[in-house]
Amino acid sequence: MHDLQLKKHAMTGISYLIPYVCAAGMLMVIGNICGGHTITDYRGRFSIPDALTTLGGDGLGLLPVFISTFIAYSIADRPGIAPGFLLGLLCKANGFGFLGGLLSGYLGGFVVNWLKKVIKVPSFAEGIVPQMILPLLTTIIVGLFMEYIVGVPIIALTDGINTLLISLQGGSSIIILGLILGTLSAIDYGGPINKVVFVFVLGFMTEGIGAPIATLISASMIAPFGLTIGYFLSRILKRDLYSQQEVDALKSAFLMGCCQITEGSYPIILNDLVRITICTGVGAAVDGALTMYWDCSSTVPAGGFFALPGISHPGLWLLSLLIGSCVFAVLIQLLKRKPSEEIEIDDTEEDLDLSSIKISG
Repeated sequence: MHDLQLKKHAMTGISYLIPYVCAAGMLMVIGNICGGHTITDYRGRFSIPDALTTLGGDGLGLLPVFISTFIAYSIADRPGIAPGFLLGLLCKANGFGFLGGLLSGYLGGFVVNWLKKVIKVPSFAEGIVPQMILPLLTTIIVGLFMEYIVGVPIIALTDGINTLLISLQGGSSIIILGLILGTLSAIDYGGPINKVVFVFVLGFMTEGIGAPIATLISASMIAPFGLTIGYFLSRILKRDLYSQQEVDALKSAFLMGCCQITEGSYPIILNDLVRITICTGVGAAVDGALTMYWDCSSTVPAGGFFALPGISHPGLWLLSLLIGSCVFAVLIQLLKRKPSEEIEIDDTEEDLDLSSIKISG
């Protein structure tokens, strides 16, 4: 596994991802602050805040494409770009989310490298191998695998979650429902599980039951707030847990977290995915149980702190968010490890070599 250099390729993808996430996220934040809404019909009238909100949202929606492309590029160089991009689009279209994009980037890059070794063609056809054969075959092989192998358990998982949530409606299971809703809302950072929960709680909201959507909004903010509180707690306890790159990313992660945008935390989360996800799950579970127990409800489907005017018992809702984030922050002191500051990124740009292209005629 060490030879695969999984972490190095992830870090390369993240280094390209950070400015993209910051730019798209801040566009959305500024648009939301100015009262912007998502544009659904460009032929109608819309304002500049509407345009900023829509552009930011569309940009964040392409994160699976972005991370898939640059991880495949890190592994296989230029032949990895095309399949990485196309496989990322497949993940976006199928709702496999950011983690699906991460997986397709790895698979795409490694399959390209494998095909480089096994494909043997006559010398006159060597030029078309990196230009057409490698991207085409890689996209077909990994695309079919993602669609029919990886996609099956993901779809089964989302169906199972929906069935479980429906079975917990009403009765005395309100705290258990809060624990589960909080965990599932936050555990995959806006991925397919979060989307299933969102559809589920949106159904409640249309029936006038706003507690589940208030839980989802709060739980979705646990990761950025928990990471921020965890950083300051580590400074108080004199524990060296965050790299300088993570500290820099934390600033935008916190601002975006105020608007319920988790993507700003990705550069930190992916450095220690399993441990931070454990912290997220526990913190969000506590937060979800408290919001449901205190009967905090919302008439607004999303927006982070901008949804506060539509939330009942806003003080208790904020308290549950604070308690859940503090639980996250305490856990991270025990689990997180400081990543290496050494990130090897090849910044040199090589000239495009067209000498291998052979045009017959």
